[in-house]
Amino acid sequence: MCKKTPSAAGLLVSLFCSPFFSVAQTNVSLADLSFWKADAQRNWQIAGSVSADLSKPEAMTASKGTGVLVNLPDAKNRANLLSANEYGDVDVSFDFMMAARSNSGFYLQGRYEVQLLDSWGVKNPRYGDCGGIYARRRFVPQEQMFEGTPPRQNACLAPGLWQRMEISFQAPRFDATGKKIANARVLKVVLNGVLIHDNIELTGPTGGPISEQEAATGPFMIQGDHGPVAFRNFVVNDRRGEPPVLGKIAYKAWQGDFRATEDFLSKKPDTEGVSEHLTWELAGDKDGYALVFSASMKAPRAGLYHFTTQTSGRSILKVNGREILDDAWTWAGDKRQASIELAAGNVPLEWVCYKTDDWMPPMLAFWVEAPGSPKVAFHSLSSTLALEPSDPIYLEAPKNTVFRSFMDFYPDGQFKKRIVHAVHVGSPEQLHYTYDLDNGALAQIWKGEFLYTSPMWDDRGDGSSRPMGALLTLHDISSVVPRSTLFDTTSSKTEPVPDFRPKGYDLDANDQPTFRYQRFGMDVEDHIRVSEGKYLTRTLTVANPSTTDAYVCRLALGKEITKVDDSLYLVDDRRYYVRLPQGEKPNVERSGDLAVLYVPLKSKVEYAILW
Repeated sequence: MCKKTPSAAGLLVSLFCSPFFSVAQTNVSLADLSFWKADAQRNWQIAGSVSADLSKPEAMTASKGTGVLVNLPDAKNRANLLSANEYGDVDVSFDFMMAARSNSGFYLQGRYEVQLLDSWGVKNPRYGDCGGIYARRRFVPQEQMFEGTPPRQNACLAPGLWQRMEISFQAPRFDATGKKIANARVLKVVLNGVLIHDNIELTGPTGGPISEQEAATGPFMIQGDHGPVAFRNFVVNDRRGEPPVLGKIAYKAWQGDFRATEDFLSKKPDTEGVSEHLTWELAGDKDGYALVFSASMKAPRAGLYHFTTQTSGRSILKVNGREILDDAWTWAGDKRQASIELAAGNVPLEWVCYKTDDWMPPMLAFWVEAPGSPKVAFHSLSSTLALEPSDPIYLEAPKNTVFRSFMDFYPDGQFKKRIVHAVHVGSPEQLHYTYDLDNGALAQIWKGEFLYTSPMWDDRGDGSSRPMGALLTLHDISSVVPRSTLFDTTSSKTEPVPDFRPKGYDLDANDQPTFRYQRFGMDVEDHIRVSEGKYLTRTLTVANPSTTDAYVCRLALGKEITKVDDSLYLVDDRRYYVRLPQGEKPNVERSGDLAVLYVPLKSKVEYAILW
């Protein structure tokens, strides 16, 4: 099913340019508990590492060392943890790990809770599930819960895995008399790369706050009176600082068809003057123009400044005499970003923009983000109104769904290739995957919503689509390999894989595919199915396996593969689990910085991927 919805713009968050974690990052030391208020309770401690049992409720263990904050409550010690400092407008991000069936919560200002819970496998999350904004509570005339906000989709991972949460918060506002004049807002919450909240207004504290009375600032609070939970990689960005200020803007404008800066800079401008805002309207012509803006920006403090521009055509940005964005063409809907270290004080800016295509709608926008303050727009609103945004197009999977498109593949967050023979398989259990037909490879899996298809179907399109949920990239390489090439990670981009012959796929009565290929003369069937609504099980069946031990089946590759027990393995700093049937005897080998989990190839190989 395809869905176009104008209100859904912004559902996707880029992993590569998250706009509210770009500057002024303060890493919280977890060498000790000095960031937190001292407390006599002993359930909170600093550890070197932690682990949680995948199936045993509230089972978590810690080892000695530093770098991890862990709550291990017992009957006598179940204290909440509060930060020593208080915050107003703030961005905070952290990794967290839940024990099975465990419950905790992260409170902004000690009053507004973002729920932390083992919600693995929950299909329709509520406000009490992981990432939900917990409900308010009233006791008159009887206890009632109201105004909770569930996450847009369930992006929660399995117990015992490290997860990532990013929160951007705006504190309530008060006038000089102390009267509240604006409610608090959760501007954004991103869970495991998925935007699950966007601009949620909070009319008052959620359940279990440090106080029902709201305030301009307050401490972070983490629930410690429920179950075990662990944290690491805390980053706090206090956003209460003075924003940058742009002085009067001198401009020069030319009308015409310009292809390079020398086409207009050597000529007398058609108009020039001073403006309060940056806007293309100063040119007087929406089809062909050139503009040069010059201004002095007051930088309130030293640090890393982040600049974002959006223009129709070409542009060049110089900050403090240094060119940080070179002369490059962009579509009106695209943004460019660059950062530069600046000292406090007045900083000269020069921005050259020239529109080279009369068919493109005019667009001009300019933002600056200073360390310790929110992003500020220095353009006029009218300068952005000529661009009509397209309604995003989504593909849902209310039933088993098979869809073909290109897929850009980003292992480790870096673009590797475009998978041109990709098959995307969606399920009503909200567990989906991409299969690379050129390699017989399970390239990536994700949970939540299915596909963002605007890149394929909007206007002329480019034939690609994108996953919409919490994504786990695997590998675009064959699982069936000779034992002698166990560590070979060469994959197909445009050339055929040696000794690999794809034979397509068949759909069963439930519209689930079985992929078929021939490898080294052996006929392979590849079945990938959802199990228990929580994870994927993969079964490779070989009709005529080699009678020698010359071939193996690779189950996982990574920098680190750790054995949990005889049938369960953890991959890459607790990114995901691989589970094998009882009695299977896999091997783990290492070469350089690559580890491989594998079994000898036989007529049937089965394993599960849990994340």
